[in-house]
Amino acid sequence: MSAPGSPLELLPNELLDQIISYLITEPPSFGHLNHVPSLQLTESTTKDLKHLELCSLRLFQLVRPQLFTHVRLNLHNEPDFHSFMINSNLCQHVTSLVVIADETPDRWIDPFWWRRVLRYLDPLRVLVIGPPVFIGNTLASPINDGHHWAFDMPLHILFLEREGKPRNPSQLPDLENCTSLLASRTWTSMTFNESSSLKAYNHYEYFLSSVPSVLAEWGTSGVRGSTRSLQHPIDLPNLLRRLTYFSYTAVFPFYNHSQIVLDAIVRMRCLQRLDVQLAPLQDNHITELEQRGSMDPNDPWMELATSYSLIGYTVNRLPCLKEFRSGDLHVKAIRQDLLAVLGDVIGEEGWVHDGRGVWRRN
Repeated sequence: MSAPGSPLELLPNELLDQIISYLITEPPSFGHLNHVPSLQLTESTTKDLKHLELCSLRLFQLVRPQLFTHVRLNLHNEPDFHSFMINSNLCQHVTSLVVIADETPDRWIDPFWWRRVLRYLDPLRVLVIGPPVFIGNTLASPINDGHHWAFDMPLHILFLEREGKPRNPSQLPDLENCTSLLASRTWTSMTFNESSSLKAYNHYEYFLSSVPSVLAEWGTSGVRGSTRSLQHPIDLPNLLRRLTYFSYTAVFPFYNHSQIVLDAIVRMRCLQRLDVQLAPLQDNHITELEQRGSMDPNDPWMELATSYSLIGYTVNRLPCLKEFRSGDLHVKAIRQDLLAVLGDVIGEEGWVHDGRGVWRRN
């Protein structure tokens, strides 16, 4: 503890703020958006700000706003979270929010949670981690969960971001008539992590299974011969046109599912940057674990290669796209194949590769 009158206590607030700024780190969740979705996404061993806050009352007052710039909310505890944030006068400091929805059959969560939370918080970034059905309902796009048993995808990640700065809670709009989190703010960036499809490869005619995903609902009406139409909200096309950045992560999706996702991406008519990652990260050994089953180890890689040929054609269909990034060139076994596939599709369309997985349009 800092004793009264210690040299630290004698420093002006400006210098103390400068010291505090050196201890501020990026939330761990935002650096792991393309990792396997996990409820431990926000865990961190770095607790420097928390320790500094305990040193003295003065430091407590200076550090606390910084400590609550990024907050985590388990939706089961939302009433207590709400009371704490209001009583502590911390709402105006929040710029990013991580929402944990550990929904189970006996622990239901209201999909309109955001109507309440966004009446007292105005974050620039919202990350939701929860079951696919929950995320679909949160976006007013109920999903087909009939083949969930084949995929065993307990969690997906949705990350939304916008420009601007947080407003005072008294200035926030009433969202009671708003039907989708996507319509609650003017989001311009979306990241979606769909987890892994590998378990489904162990089933006969795996490619007939439908991935439980909201992106499948958004893209289904674009599939040739489909009689289905877009789910609610009815203004979804306009909402998707707001997006200028989209990132898609999935581990070995089937190529026919990739096509459905790409049909949804094509509706993002103002997209300027697209990021895609379809293979496991370097430190992820999920492929070896799943090969203990009945799957043909060649199938996932064939689906990935075909998916990239479809991605290349889609890149050329996005009129405003300026940058495309692949997160899969770290896999040496497929690097040359992917470069060849993408080179054939976009190599003559004015795209220049920097050699590190980034293509920019001339």
